[in-house]
Amino acid sequence: MSAISALQDMPVELFKGQASESVLETQVELPLMSKGEHVVQDYNTVGLSLKAHPVNFVRSQLDMLNIRSCHAINNDSTNGQLVKVAGLVLVRQRPGTAGGVCFITIEDESGYSNLVVFEKLFETFRKEILHSRLLMVEGRLQREGQVVHVIVSKCFDFTKMLGKLVQREVDDLPILTLARGDEKTAPYPAQDKRSQVREVVPKEAFHGGRNFK
Repeated sequence: MSAISALQDMPVELFKGQASESVLETQVELPLMSKGEHVVQDYNTVGLSLKAHPVNFVRSQLDMLNIRSCHAINNDSTNGQLVKVAGLVLVRQRPGTAGGVCFITIEDESGYSNLVVFEKLFETFRKEILHSRLLMVEGRLQREGQVVHVIVSKCFDFTKMLGKLVQREVDDLPILTLARGDEKTAPYPAQDKRSQVREVVPKEAFHGGRNFK
């Protein structure tokens, strides 16, 4: 209480005895935030939200497109099955020892999915892979014991779907976890230098609590 009291204006000297401006100020009424805006602010400050997951807000639209959840992909799909899955991009890795293969991890409200993008496909969908915050892919499921991957055949940038989280649609969503994925790459020797990926590791790709390095 003493700390709160200290925030009030306390006129001294020449102004001593006059009413404090803090007393005269009118009460400011802030507009109520939507649940989506709450989630945006949660992700901005602590890197997660207990209220909802961003993908949960667009799940009905994804269902209409027959895009399955990560949980369904990992648990209810058979080896070799053609699938569609979408999620926030958490990690992009293209190690120099992987022959140009790019590994991507995406997350939705149900869990995670691991994607494998071969070199030729990476060049075809470079823009979608490197710039999507909400990435949707089509591919064939590969299951080896408990390890499940989606061998990607097509990529789509669904980031604009997340515009419904805020009052106005914006391309540059202020959510740290929706920023570009934590891209770890190593110089990959190729005849065409344009196909090489520079090492770009953002200092704050994720909030500290959601840093998956």
